[in-house]
Amino acid sequence: MKPNHLLSVFLVILSCLAFSLQAQTSKIAIVSVADTTILHRHAGLTVLTNFRDTMSINFSMIGHIEKKLQTYLVPGYTVTVVLLPDSVLKAKNGYFSSDKSKKLKQWIKNSKDLYDFVIVIDNIELSEVYRYIPKNSSGLLSRPSFLSYYTTITFNGYRTSNLKALEYYHEGGEFLKPIKNFKLPEDKKTFTPETMELINIGFRKYLDSRVEYFLSKTYMVPQDKIDAIKAESGTVKQE
Repeated sequence: MKPNHLLSVFLVILSCLAFSLQAQTSKIAIVSVADTTILHRHAGLTVLTNFRDTMSINFSMIGHIEKKLQTYLVPGYTVTVVLLPDSVLKAKNGYFSSDKSKKLKQWIKNSKDLYDFVIVIDNIELSEVYRYIPKNSSGLLSRPSFLSYYTTITFNGYRTSNLKALEYYHEGGEFLKPIKNFKLPEDKKTFTPETMELINIGFRKYLDSRVEYFLSKTYMVPQDKIDAIKAESGTVKQE
């Protein structure tokens, strides 16, 4: 075996050992404060051809994301999906302060004897480059010659011992996932039931990729472990 191959194997073994040692004693809570509207956002050639149209999907986004997080985390961690108390969920974000954020972080701090990590499913405040994307929305983004999936749903991971966030680039990976071999209808809005079923399948796979990006970039689950779980379940990569 060549030296560079030996090094690669050694690094993979170290990665798996680190994951196993961390996971043996780690308990994770998954909570959600996310809110999203399913939209088709079209940016036409002129202002008059721009539009945003509501869409419906045949599955629960948050429920799907929670299950996918569990799929990758359960082999190595003790994982619990937790419903936050109303005192956190019903808190409002003010103009000069974020009451919900304060209450959420206090809840995480109070949970340090129960969990080692808390993963929060939340909405991202997008950078200026994505100013055309409606706040707290998910769905399809199209232009005359471009169509993609997108979501403002994101993930924040915290260590409960010190409230330290697990850092990664939220807008990284394929934040906009191009949809290939797909042509918009003539009016850009009216999708057939068959087309909507294909959109649903593709959108679920896109959400899966966002979960995988978060877990691998925060090193909660190594990429090789994710790939192994996908291979075992027979999941194929989205084209």
